[in-house]
Amino acid sequence: MKVLSVIEAFGHGGAQTVLLDTVLSLPGHEHLVVHFSRANGIAAEATFVEKLRAAGIRCLDTHWDSLREETPRAQLLDSFRPDVVMFHWWGKDPWMPWVMSPRSRTPIFICVMHHAVFPARAGHDRYVLVSRSQLPQVDHLEPHRIEVIPNGIDLARFPRRSERHASSIDTRRPFVVGRLSELRDGKIPTDWIRTLASYQLENTRYVIAGDGALLPVLRETAAGLNLDGQVAFPGYIPRDRVPALLASFDVFCYVTSSALECCPLAILEAMAAGLPIVTEARGGMPEIVVDGVNGLLARSQDEIGIHLRRLRDDHALRECLGRGARATAERFSLANQLEAYRELLAGVQDRNEAGGYSTLTAPMEKLQ
Repeated sequence: MKVLSVIEAFGHGGAQTVLLDTVLSLPGHEHLVVHFSRANGIAAEATFVEKLRAAGIRCLDTHWDSLREETPRAQLLDSFRPDVVMFHWWGKDPWMPWVMSPRSRTPIFICVMHHAVFPARAGHDRYVLVSRSQLPQVDHLEPHRIEVIPNGIDLARFPRRSERHASSIDTRRPFVVGRLSELRDGKIPTDWIRTLASYQLENTRYVIAGDGALLPVLRETAAGLNLDGQVAFPGYIPRDRVPALLASFDVFCYVTSSALECCPLAILEAMAAGLPIVTEARGGMPEIVVDGVNGLLARSQDEIGIHLRRLRDDHALRECLGRGARATAERFSLANQLEAYRELLAGVQDRNEAGGYSTLTAPMEKLQ
């Protein structure tokens, strides 16, 4: 089967990582990746592009207009005639003229939804949600077109966290609260440093890893509050260095401003590293973080501070929640995610060969 994977931009992020892992881990199909990074003013992630190239998979950076109409699309794709097109969707639909054009059996259009707010456009043959929190975005669509496939992480990258007896804990060592994410509007509150300072947690160090437009603002705020020694900004962390970074944390604290997260890889990776999670009960978080089992959920930023203080002072609770986090990560393994995609593509192939997708109203499997 020929699978075309399309994404608006191929920078470093969760949706792009899902695309990369899916393409590289399904070698039984012939793949082509198309993205619109330059047209969106975004630099493509060089390591992602190189991984695809090393696997013999073409990766084309083009303008979205090249997929809209038949002639430029044929020129772009050349001899590659996709059986399936998987659109990794962030809320924009520049390819919809292709989706809505008259067609017979191929290609089959699958919308993989990474966005948490906008309603999905009708017309795709199949919709993949990464979280059940996205169901309101597709409540206008036929349920039998919808499937939930959560994101997954490679557990082998994260060795199990060794437990330490309370008697061996060095109480002089700072309690380390970490996070890893893009540092841009929506992903992190602009006043987050002031919020952390307001918690007044003694013997606590904060590590805010990642890059983005708000990084200079966060650094300036920390310096203005004389928190340079308490807050660290290591910047962009390459994927192969993420496990080592997470191993240096005691707790993973993840708070956004306007962004609603569905199934963030950062949370799943932190769980794979055996870290208890402190986050807000928003979006898809309650589907991943179970209060008192693998982390602590908050309903306000003030409650975030209460949870951090509690975990700082209760080593046994940290260890217990860390074990629960690792157990949860095993449920969100990359192996489980890939198996679900294999079944999805196998079903698409079987039905397409039987002529089952000859129209947009063809029956599909019901929501799992």
